[in-house]
Amino acid sequence: MNPSAAWVIGVDGGATRTRFLLANMAGDRLGGKLGGSGLLGVGEDDRVARRIVEGVRSLARENGVSLPVEAFCAGLAGASGRPEARELVEERIRVAAVARRVRVVSDSEIAFRDAFGSREGILLISGTGSVGVGRAATGVLRRVGGWGALLGDEGSGYRLGLEGIRAAVRSAEGRAPPTTLTPRLFAALGSDSPGDVFEWSKEAAKSDVAALAPGVLAAAEGGDRAAREIVARAVVGLVQHARALVDALELPAAPPVALVGGLVEPGGRMRARVEAALGEEGFRVLPARVSPVRGAVKIALEN
Repeated sequence: MNPSAAWVIGVDGGATRTRFLLANMAGDRLGGKLGGSGLLGVGEDDRVARRIVEGVRSLARENGVSLPVEAFCAGLAGASGRPEARELVEERIRVAAVARRVRVVSDSEIAFRDAFGSREGILLISGTGSVGVGRAATGVLRRVGGWGALLGDEGSGYRLGLEGIRAAVRSAEGRAPPTTLTPRLFAALGSDSPGDVFEWSKEAAKSDVAALAPGVLAAAEGGDRAAREIVARAVVGLVQHARALVDALELPAAPPVALVGGLVEPGGRMRARVEAALGEEGFRVLPARVSPVRGAVKIALEN
């Protein structure tokens, strides 16, 4: 590979891992890499910035590319509504001199860019967390949800896991009917009692709670009533994001919707349920897989 040629790097910083993509000025993929969490948060912003700089340097070495690259864009989880965090990460990357032009945005922005470009539509993200983003034909962009563990995350892996373990504990104590969530999730945590779960919860990260979501989905697929109710609420939560965006942006009756994130991307375990529920409301779900890191490259090339 010619180290003197111009390259761009896109970064998709998720709650559990970060994807790096090296491309040429035509946007063609030349190399990729995975790294640790790209979730911004109190006490994490500096660490995330260091991880990104280290990942960019490693990606460049592995592909024989000299730094700085021409342009860089990172979309990071937790960046929405925190301009000070975005500015801090941008400054750290500029000081590290890994790119001539640097931009840091939210993870939803890079996903929307790949799904719709500059067109109108709705993007629903359902992974560890959840958020909805919409754009009107006028170019106005609006976000709903994405308010974190305490205020939001409806329809996310985190909320599925949280509601699942709560239901399991209530059932174990006789405060709710029996549910297969109790043995399933207790076993997943290596716990024998609500007391053990309580001790686990003291140190559990958001990603640890979200890791329980597959167990909740498996219980729902097996017919467990409590699990099915939890999953049904998750689906409704995502549909409500879409409805709110239609009203706020005055979108047409059947706007296109792109689904992003492990739970709802093509092959995701909630994809069929969410797609069917959106279809009943008149939404058109786009079949193509969205690549947020590819959207980051597109933004890098444009700025």
